Amino acid sequence: MDNQLPRLGYRGRSVHKPMRKAPALDAFLTRINELGGSIDSWVYTNSDRPTLTLAATHDSVGPLAVDDNGDELTVEIGTKQHTHFSGYSFDSDSDQSRLLAAAKDAAAFVYDVTMDRVCFTVDYLHERCIGSSHFYLDNENTTADTVRDTCIGLRGGNIRSERYLWSGPVREHRTEP
Repeated sequence: MDNQLPRLGYRGRSVHKPMRKAPALDAFLTRINELGGSIDSWVYTNSDRPTLTLAATHDSVGPLAVDDNGDELTVEIGTKQHTHFSGYSFDSDSDQSRLLAAAKDAAAFVYDVTMDRVCFTVDYLHERCIGSSHFYLDNENTTADTVRDTCIGLRGGNIRSERYLWSGPVREHRTEP
């Protein structure tokens, strides 16, 4: 099938054949594999912008997609949040090598997202989304199990914030008086 990644098995680890027109996505998958992540579930779509997609683990979060925009990679976490990894952030002799470096950074971020090490927030004013952000749990001295007991990432006043991990929404811990 056109959208499936070509794979070869090697000693229990997945190894993919390089995608001819998407070297940044190749570098992304290679780095995911080096970090210990699985590449078996990623689906490649060759369109105007080559894209890798990982199916959602929770419906409220949505799928994770990595788009190769030519000079940067965009990581979309469902409809909740997106972030850019630009080749311009790196010093190198060529645009291509800068983009490959950005792809490795994007892979490290995505690996951390899929390991529930990153919490992302979506902020609303009434029912209108006004922004989103993310933070690393270990930088805030919290974990996926304890973040619900903190106010980290929550806005105040009339701004409603929702927090998510890759595994699903962060349910606020509420105790009855």
